[in-house]
Amino acid sequence: MPTTPRLRSCLLATALLWMAVNNGVILWNTRVQIRHGYGDFASFYTAGTLVRRGLGAELYNHKAQWKVQQEFASEVEIRQGPLPYIRPPFEALLFSVFARWPYVIALLLWTALKLALLAAIPFVVVQGRSWKEQIPLWAVGLLTLGTFPEFMDLLLGQDAPLLAFLFAISYWQLATDRDVGAGFTLGLALFKFQLVIPFIIALWIAGRKRVLPGFATSAIAVLAISDGIVGWRGLLQYPRDLLALNQATGVGLITPENQMNLRGLLIFVVGRIPYPGRIHWALAPVALAAIVSAGLLWRKAGDRLLAEGFGLGLIVAIITSYYAYEYDLLLLIVPLLAMRARAADAPKADRVTRYLEAAGLLLLLLTPVYWFARVQLKAECLMTLPVLALGLAWARRLHDASTGVGAERRAPVPGGPG
Repeated sequence: MPTTPRLRSCLLATALLWMAVNNGVILWNTRVQIRHGYGDFASFYTAGTLVRRGLGAELYNHKAQWKVQQEFASEVEIRQGPLPYIRPPFEALLFSVFARWPYVIALLLWTALKLALLAAIPFVVVQGRSWKEQIPLWAVGLLTLGTFPEFMDLLLGQDAPLLAFLFAISYWQLATDRDVGAGFTLGLALFKFQLVIPFIIALWIAGRKRVLPGFATSAIAVLAISDGIVGWRGLLQYPRDLLALNQATGVGLITPENQMNLRGLLIFVVGRIPYPGRIHWALAPVALAAIVSAGLLWRKAGDRLLAEGFGLGLIVAIITSYYAYEYDLLLLIVPLLAMRARAADAPKADRVTRYLEAAGLLLLLLTPVYWFARVQLKAECLMTLPVLALGLAWARRLHDASTGVGAERRAPVPGGPG
């Protein structure tokens, strides 16, 4: 008879594999729409095409975007205008490489790269430490395909695995006391600046101040690249374009109820209100307090619970950000993997913490729960609740561990120096 941990691992692997197969069937059934350019990759490909043609200054010009999209996505019936590119300019340089090929081939190559990054993440996070789960490490990336964040990423052609891979590298660098390198890597992830900047602030408050020089170096580098693509006028126009899109109605981009953050959750509860709305001003101090609290908890606990501190920083960045979608939750794979590869003598959690953690993870791993919230309730923002439960559990772990931290700021990390 298998042991309880082995049985639990087998059940989890079976459930994730079953959901991955179902997700694969859905992707196959929507292959025609994906091929015609219905997904978000259309905006990435458009940006890459403009840069490749030397039209970087037109990167945020809707007329130029629409002209390019009519070349490969003219059969999309749900748009009366372009699917706009809303990332910072420097990421378009990456997609200019894929713009060498026709849209369908470029999408296949982009998907293959993302799957390779997804498969590499477990090895980046766990290297130098023993893997505690019965599920083989090589299978973890495959099983991630059964979760709704990665499914939505593949369906839309998003860039979540690239972001998660960069955060995985930064975690490994933090665990091995390479804080400057961790900061540099996070600077490269600024194509999702609304998630990276709050995380960097929490990391700085946590006492990892050496990340700042590395972060500043890469931030300046990507800013210079962006300037080379669109010019300073384009850089100054970029925030105004984002604001205009946020205020626009009917473009299908900014729907708060579809976002995994407090903003979406509160707007769902109190009802939609005109932009900017009092709710945004009310959330600003809440977001600031959450970021500061996460950093302080992480600092007091030291790095004995680096995974929880890293995970809490990610959760706070996600739920307090202005834009956070389902695929952004793929970031949580980094702290979850790190926790499973931790030394056996890690502090034990109390019953309430374990229940919160189990409930949050269960709801996040069960893709049918997400589809019920999305299709039946039309409120994907409700998935913020299990994220909050998981964040509260990790906050409790950090709080409990802080009483055992001595005068030293940092305890040795398994796999790191010392």
